[in-house]
Amino acid sequence: MIALALVFGVSICAGGQKERTPTAATTAAAATVAAATVAAAKITPAITHGEGVEVTIASGEGVTLAGTFVVPSHDGQGAPTKLAAVVFITGSGLQDRDETVFGHKPFRVLAAALAEHGIASVRCDDRGFGASTGNPSFATTLDFLSDAKAQVAWLRARPEIDPMRVGIVGHSEGGLIGTLMAQGPDAAMNFAVLLAPPGITGAEVLVRQSADMYVKMGAVPGDAAYAIECHREMLDAVMSGSDDATLTPIMKKLVEAQCAVVMKTKPSAALVESAVQQGMQQVNSPWMRTFLPLDPAPAIAKISVPTLVLFGERDVQVSPQHSLKPFENGADKSPVKPEIVVIAKANHLFQSAVTGMPDEYATIKETMDPAVPILVAQWIVRTTSAMPTAPAVSPKSSP
Repeated sequence: MIALALVFGVSICAGGQKERTPTAATTAAAATVAAATVAAAKITPAITHGEGVEVTIASGEGVTLAGTFVVPSHDGQGAPTKLAAVVFITGSGLQDRDETVFGHKPFRVLAAALAEHGIASVRCDDRGFGASTGNPSFATTLDFLSDAKAQVAWLRARPEIDPMRVGIVGHSEGGLIGTLMAQGPDAAMNFAVLLAPPGITGAEVLVRQSADMYVKMGAVPGDAAYAIECHREMLDAVMSGSDDATLTPIMKKLVEAQCAVVMKTKPSAALVESAVQQGMQQVNSPWMRTFLPLDPAPAIAKISVPTLVLFGERDVQVSPQHSLKPFENGADKSPVKPEIVVIAKANHLFQSAVTGMPDEYATIKETMDPAVPILVAQWIVRTTSAMPTAPAVSPKSSP
């Protein structure tokens, strides 16, 4: 998800990071491990918790992604056919394969629903997190894009999978990555499901995210407006390449402005200084420097594969109020018009919510509105059923 790191009111996305270039020997070793694991993978019955078999997938720069491969079992009736399949792409911040948040595992729920509808999937821990390798210090959205493409290629090479019916399910930043992958003329996959995808630049996502939250918090309008002004000044300075000497006093002004919005008492100088240091680390990360200027609009206008776009009506992290219109506008130009659905009362995690604020995520019992996984699965079944298919696979494909 677009994960907020609130540094005493400084609304900043926490980002993943990447490994430095490894030796050729490291790359070869990773490829060998991946090949061995593919050979060992077995077809496993789909069960309600989205479990499957452990696999590893080689990505760029010697990174090895560890994940779960779920393949619905054949019912024994009629000739077996190659399956449609998806790659799951997590949101921002280092995430595990289930995109676990506050005990909820939305990707596991979705994988189970897809399996019950005959759709295979692979979902991996982000590079540098969980069982995946890589140094997360320098990764950007574009590195996670490369990882997603590697997983698509891995699925297409599997004997159980129809290489002509492989898609992605991306959430939040994963939806942004999915948008980039869906653009023509050479889309990286055959279909896409985008869950709460940003339709505006990363910088605008952060500013509007803060503004929407101030409204929900009942902030004093004048204080909120000043904090937003300071926020824009900070992000503009970062995108212009300003050095730390220039950024630090702007960051301090932003921290003080947002403290005035969210705190009832004036913070201590030590508290402000600590928040400034944390904020500086975040805005200086390669992930942040890449994410802020990224604009999905050109890619939206070039979507060339069937695409389902879902927004949560009460989402305050990637609000449909700001991100839906760019998809509607882009659909008028794109080679393939995406289908757009707003889920009533849903928050950023597609839970049924009251306010949509992140502080509700942990208190809501459901992981996801039950209608959402069914909607996604049925759309994929309907969409892939209309696609050309590869030849049937023999039962020997299961090692």
